[in-house]
Amino acid sequence: MPQMDIRRKYTYGHKKKKKKKKENLAVAVVSGLFPWKGDAVSDMARKLVFLISVIALTFAAVKIFDFYFGSHEEADAGYWDANHDNDATISINSNNLSSSDGGDFQVSILERYREFWEANQEFVGWVRIDPWVDYPVAQSQGETPFDYYLHHNFYKVPTANGTVFADKFGEFLPPSAENPTGRPHNVILHGHNLRTRNLFQPLMKYRDDFQFLKNNPIITFDTLFESGRYKIFSVYQTNINEVHGDYYDYLAMNYFESRDEFYEYVTEALDRSRYHTDVDLRYGDELLTLSTCDFSMFFDIRLVIVARRIRDDEDPDMDSEAFINFRENNGRTADGYMRHKMFDAYYNVWNNGRGWAGDMSGRAWDTSRVEGLDRWIEDN
Repeated sequence: MPQMDIRRKYTYGHKKKKKKKKENLAVAVVSGLFPWKGDAVSDMARKLVFLISVIALTFAAVKIFDFYFGSHEEADAGYWDANHDNDATISINSNNLSSSDGGDFQVSILERYREFWEANQEFVGWVRIDPWVDYPVAQSQGETPFDYYLHHNFYKVPTANGTVFADKFGEFLPPSAENPTGRPHNVILHGHNLRTRNLFQPLMKYRDDFQFLKNNPIITFDTLFESGRYKIFSVYQTNINEVHGDYYDYLAMNYFESRDEFYEYVTEALDRSRYHTDVDLRYGDELLTLSTCDFSMFFDIRLVIVARRIRDDEDPDMDSEAFINFRENNGRTADGYMRHKMFDAYYNVWNNGRGWAGDMSGRAWDTSRVEGLDRWIEDN
């Protein structure tokens, strides 16, 4: 067997393998994304579809970011300069406020809100948490879409800010013998949470700051016809999509047709609340619910504040030293369960799948503060 001349492999006489020219990385990337000379028709179509999708997604992302975080104009600054100290009433002749006979009739309204009602006869009230929230409240009527005021200001001018508005399915009527208050059992108000820090953005202070709640436990909501003050008893976050689990439709309750519906609503609100303010409740109480978007998680969630109207014979002051903060120790019990109710996706992502402690050890708040609730719980 002839001896292999290994020198040939390492000497100039050996024919070397030709190296491939290194392809320019930038060209490779561009040709991989954009239609390129020599591409098959199917490849060109695929690249075009991909590019159109990227452009559409980018445009949508920019619009969403600008809508929620852009520097929009202040929400019609100055239009809320109402004289809240004026308690006088005046009589007006109106045919656009509901009445039993459907014709013209005289009603008494608060004089301080007359100009706002004349400017927009979909005006139904005013919400205040001085000095952070101070706005007129509109409500779409007739065939006007439910979310009309998400995209229009109080004067019906299109704007990304929108305005505070009442849920369309609760009526605001002049008080009468048949309807002494003229209000829904549960007044539900919606408002944007935007970078402008107006409308309902200040409600985030309740979510994050226990001391803020202690200093500001009262919300004022006046209708066109009379004033009202409400004690906060619940501050909670909730998902609005069933895919994230444990969905509670808090917006479905403008009216409580039974004691059962009232108990269900307030127990859900109290179970979920980050705090306990020791407010007592009973069937027949009027409630106020404020709802806004919450961007603190990557889930589609809402921040909800629920308050009970101060009764005529009641001390309006609240003992803030009796308030309980369920957010201490990150809102968890010693064994890691949530002290306040959240939802499945939250438990899985932020609490290692551990749910609400109330499912095992009972509620953390005092159920005796809701009249008749303990008996109702036993029966159900």
